[in-house]
Amino acid sequence: MTEQVLELLTVYGLPAAALVLAIGQLGFPLPTSLALLMLGALAANGDADIAQAFLWATAGVLAGDQLGYLIGWAIARSAEDRKGALGALAQKAAATRPFIDRWGSSGVFLSRWLFTALGPAINVAAGIARMNWSVFTLWSVAGELLWVSIYIALGHSFGSNIETLGGILGNMSMALALLALAAWLGWLLLKTIRKARARHDPTGKDDRNV
Repeated sequence: MTEQVLELLTVYGLPAAALVLAIGQLGFPLPTSLALLMLGALAANGDADIAQAFLWATAGVLAGDQLGYLIGWAIARSAEDRKGALGALAQKAAATRPFIDRWGSSGVFLSRWLFTALGPAINVAAGIARMNWSVFTLWSVAGELLWVSIYIALGHSFGSNIETLGGILGNMSMALALLALAAWLGWLLLKTIRKARARHDPTGKDDRNV
């Protein structure tokens, strides 16, 4: 897959890169980080203008983010009044909107450039929970500008070793995403344990000390 994508970028240039990046932001297993690195390498070799590469790449990732959000929003809208598991999921997502409006912006921002493996899922989840669109877009743009800038700059500097560099960065991103997921699950477990203890002892005291 990686070789075909790289060949596509070489033949069709910046529009193909934007398309690959947009599709990758929807969760399809495409080497988006490697595509950005290659854009930087092409600019370093004089085969592409770095400003145009930056603009095409940014347009691609933002289009993918917006489409993912709209897909999630459409799922919630179509399922909210339904019965069954899908309707319950949509209603539960809608109920989380106050939380997402308050805290979701940091998740959107970090998933653009640090925990990139979580980005596509967060796009859809934000739409399902009907996160404020302007807030989602603002932090999506901020994070994607940072991601695109970092990776194009790295590709420009290490153009001769982009595949190796892409593999290292991809593994790092996945490791960070798994670490974030583990931390979140641990927090949920701790919260559940505390609630169970509170129900068992509403006073907050241990019976053995009474």
